[in-house]
Amino acid sequence: MPVRPACESDFPAVLAIVNREIAEGTAHFGTTPVTASDLHRWLDSHRTLPWLVHEDDSGEVVGYASASRWQQREGYDWTVTISVYVRPEAQGRGVGRRLYADLVPRLDVLGYRTIVAGIALPNAASVRLHESFGLRHAGTLPRVGFKLGRWIDVGYWVRNSGEQPPHRRLAQASGT
Repeated sequence: MPVRPACESDFPAVLAIVNREIAEGTAHFGTTPVTASDLHRWLDSHRTLPWLVHEDDSGEVVGYASASRWQQREGYDWTVTISVYVRPEAQGRGVGRRLYADLVPRLDVLGYRTIVAGIALPNAASVRLHESFGLRHAGTLPRVGFKLGRWIDVGYWVRNSGEQPPHRRLAQASGT
């Protein structure tokens, strides 16, 4: 199966994907390379949220998607932000779509009511991907990021799935 929960053995592939984006792209606003220790800390702090990888036919990880808390204050407990990153040579082949097709339903089952995604603009492909999963444009913050020698606008897309928060969270999301 091409999409599965991420595990520690995926760290080298995930690091290659994210660090290429940090060095060369604008989808990730980091400027310092991520390390395996950073991934360990991130995974430890996100145990109840899904983190998925997509493998190609040879078993190589070509993309990943994850969910994170939107904000730290308790009133935001029902809101997550989602991200997807795909190796350049695998882009346009449905990798991001397959990752989100697995990620978004997991978030629904876990009881999250709002999904937020930030998109560095312009990025028509990312806008189409997010809108195909029901996210709608909520607004754009002009010139909030500076990377690769230029200012970048960030648009925010949002999907709401219910009014009442569930009474409790279900089991960990990174498993089945």
